[in-house]
Amino acid sequence: MRIVGGALKGRTLYEFRGEEIRPTSDNARESLFNILGDVTGADFLDLFSGTGAVGIEAASRGAKVVFNDASFDSVALTRANLKRVGISAETVCSDSLSFIKSARKKFDIIFLDPPYKSPIIPELLNAVSGILKDGGTVVFENETPFCGIAQGLVLKDVRRYGRAVLNFFKKQSAGAAVYAGTFDPITTGHYDSVSEAVKAFGKVLVVVGENPKKTPFFTESERAETVRAAFSGENVEVLKYSDFKSEKEYADYLNSQGVKYYVRGIRDKDDFAYEKKAEKRNADVYPFITTAYIFCNDLERGVSSTKVKNLIKKGKDATAFIPSGAREIFGRIMREKERTE
Repeated sequence: MRIVGGALKGRTLYEFRGEEIRPTSDNARESLFNILGDVTGADFLDLFSGTGAVGIEAASRGAKVVFNDASFDSVALTRANLKRVGISAETVCSDSLSFIKSARKKFDIIFLDPPYKSPIIPELLNAVSGILKDGGTVVFENETPFCGIAQGLVLKDVRRYGRAVLNFFKKQSAGAAVYAGTFDPITTGHYDSVSEAVKAFGKVLVVVGENPKKTPFFTESERAETVRAAFSGENVEVLKYSDFKSEKEYADYLNSQGVKYYVRGIRDKDDFAYEKKAEKRNADVYPFITTAYIFCNDLERGVSSTKVKNLIKKGKDATAFIPSGAREIFGRIMREKERTE
């Protein structure tokens, strides 16, 4: 294991012995810092520091690093590696939650690498924004993309390097969110993503639109009606894109409503790849809006509007995949369609 960049590039580090230890690979660390860019002068926290390799990589590139780990052996190894490469830094031996609660400073970048199956991961991610500076970044390493919402954070990117998955979060700023789609029809997967967005952003504008590459099974009015029923009583405003005369009018309305985030629900890597390509265009058209991603939970990962329509075409009951609040209206619309065929 060696330092891959900065003033200490090429220097080797001591490692743990044993198959259960999984330090972040040289390739993943190099990619991580290519994504983070210039970290000179940044306050950097290496949480669950292990060997200290990630934090030392940051220090090699000019960051001011604090190392934390609950294991005495890990902290001892980090100190040995710091001595080996000739730099000094603060090292703290304590459990991560205690460190977060007692921290006297905030950080620009926090690298969070707990054991992959740790039961405290949700609690950690909900707590860590409290010691993150405005505009700061949290990088959470795990073996899967993070599902759902972490308090005070928005998921901006996900990268895989072998077994390791790096989830990149930014500090959340105040503002509403918009969730746009065809909703042909709305599914429990849509409902899960929008509900998570409501928890995170307080207010969500759901925009029912058209996809020129698709021929909708349900009319725009039918889709809007079922979406409104699904979110009845929640802080969700349902709009039709066709209500706006131009893209500028639409953008001006979103801006007037304090929208800061464009939320995308993600089922799989193909969804994510498609949405990442669309992100740049959205940033050009709506520069005041930041794209935020929500990965679906395991139960909703296989649910899609296409699946629902395929069931309908085969004469099968698709009600289980429709949000409970919209099922009555969905049933009525289906009966009306059957009578007119």
